[in-house]
Amino acid sequence: MKLIIGGAYQGKLTYVLEEYRVDQDEIYYASKTCSELPEDKKIVYHLEQWVMACQQERRDALELLKVYLQRFPDAVLICEDVSCGVVPADPMVRQWREAVGRCMAVLSQGADEVVRLFCGIPAQLK
Repeated sequence: MKLIIGGAYQGKLTYVLEEYRVDQDEIYYASKTCSELPEDKKIVYHLEQWVMACQQERRDALELLKVYLQRFPDAVLICEDVSCGVVPADPMVRQWREAVGRCMAVLSQGADEVVRLFCGIPAQLK
């Protein structure tokens, strides 16, 4: 599995499309519904939104991700870094940021590759 992280509008999807030579139809645009992740898509984009949906539905995003990755170990996961900036006043948003952080920490441990994009420039972390 490959994990691509970075702030909003930093070129994560463009990087993935060019670096891994995949087509648009291979992308699962994660929605605000905590559904099972598809096993027919190579790329999961906006993982952070999917984690938020799982929190709102009181489902364990990390457990669902583990099941998905067992079925599809070559996935490319793209997640916006939501850990920076002012700590939100809303407790739900704070819990979501923590959940995304926990997911990224666990995912990065098992990833074959972790890349952070900043200003469109990839930095290989792992």
